[in-house]
Amino acid sequence: MIHPFRLPARIGSQIALLVVGVIGLLYLVLSVTLVWQAPRGRPGPPAYESVATIAKLVAQTPPQLRQMVVETANAADRRFRFTLSGTDPAPSPSKPHPFAAEGMAQRLGPGFVVQPNPMPEGDRPPQGYAIRLPDGTGLDVAIAAGGMGTPPPRPVSILVVATIIVLGLNIGALTLWASRGITAPLARFASAAEEFSIDRDPAPLPEEGPLEVRTAARALNRLRDRIHALFADRTRMLAAISHDLRTPITRMRLRVEFIEDHVLRAQFTRDLEHMGTMVQGALSYLRDVDRRQQRSAVDLSSLLQTIADEFSDIGKATRYEGPRRLVATGDAQQLERAVTNLVENAVRHGTQVIIRLRDETDALLIEVADDGPGIPQADRLRLLEPFMRGDEARGRIDSEGFGLGLAITRSIAAAHDGELTLHDNQPRGLLARISLPRQAAAAPEGA
Repeated sequence: MIHPFRLPARIGSQIALLVVGVIGLLYLVLSVTLVWQAPRGRPGPPAYESVATIAKLVAQTPPQLRQMVVETANAADRRFRFTLSGTDPAPSPSKPHPFAAEGMAQRLGPGFVVQPNPMPEGDRPPQGYAIRLPDGTGLDVAIAAGGMGTPPPRPVSILVVATIIVLGLNIGALTLWASRGITAPLARFASAAEEFSIDRDPAPLPEEGPLEVRTAARALNRLRDRIHALFADRTRMLAAISHDLRTPITRMRLRVEFIEDHVLRAQFTRDLEHMGTMVQGALSYLRDVDRRQQRSAVDLSSLLQTIADEFSDIGKATRYEGPRRLVATGDAQQLERAVTNLVENAVRHGTQVIIRLRDETDALLIEVADDGPGIPQADRLRLLEPFMRGDEARGRIDSEGFGLGLAITRSIAAAHDGELTLHDNQPRGLLARISLPRQAAAAPEGA
């Protein structure tokens, strides 16, 4: 379903939009109400108000006192010249004039008759009026040139300015509060949930912010504690089983020596060695789960070249490609083990192995490529889990191992804030890539 209007993605922006919308709606309602209740404007210049006021005052004054009122009005405002007359104004013309008498008549009200005197030409306003008072008396008004005036510019109300300032401060304060009081704890909550991993034990999420956010943070902390406790129990159980298996395996090795059939003895010995290797691998994996890293400066180029030389010395076609020196921060022993696991898998399934080191813009890439059968795309994520063997995916049935090599490497990469991914090698084979964060590297020297 397509929505014509989409809200902003961030909570702070949504709250600010809501506040602006509510305040804007409130001001719209108030403006409509004020406009509806405001007095309606009348046509004509502002001078009409003064003329209409004097005319009404003369009409309400007794006849014997009207001349005194007229003289007083003439002396008070030199723009107008009022004169009493006993004649009625001439009848209105058949064709109305835009400045004729409408505005003045509206201001005077019923009982008064107004006629421009003389009739103006074109669109110019008249320079005088002949007004008949309700009792029939005539009142002539002569208006000086420029006496009509124009409405003065309406100054910006200080109330409007203050309202705009207060509105801006309110929106800014609410947005800041929403960003710091609501969105910041939620962002930390989401980041902690995203970064949660068994391979790392980060600090507990701060329980701060609104009540709902504090409750969610507390629940997440408890959930992480329970998961870590369950994982620790599983690790202790498997470690105990693996440790206890070494004793019967050792006794069986001693008893095998008493078997007189050399072929049968060799078969038993090979199976016991296989079992011992798997038990030792499980113990090593479970032991490294709780092992704390000892990070220091590591020359990755030298480390990878050494691994390539060691495998070449035992007859495995392995070579290193990359810079001659590239220093990063990490646990040298763990990184060596991670790469060694990848190379062991590569030489087991391929004939040519290449160890590459690449310094990219945002990451350090350690790649181990072979020319073996590769791994189908559907099996790659599954094989990164502990105790998952990929012999069938690689076309091997008689392979050794406990399915921990890739899981150990993935755990070590995650402990270094990186990741392990599997890709197709070109033209054939598998490419295992360890990505480490770029900020851990120092400047390389030479190529």
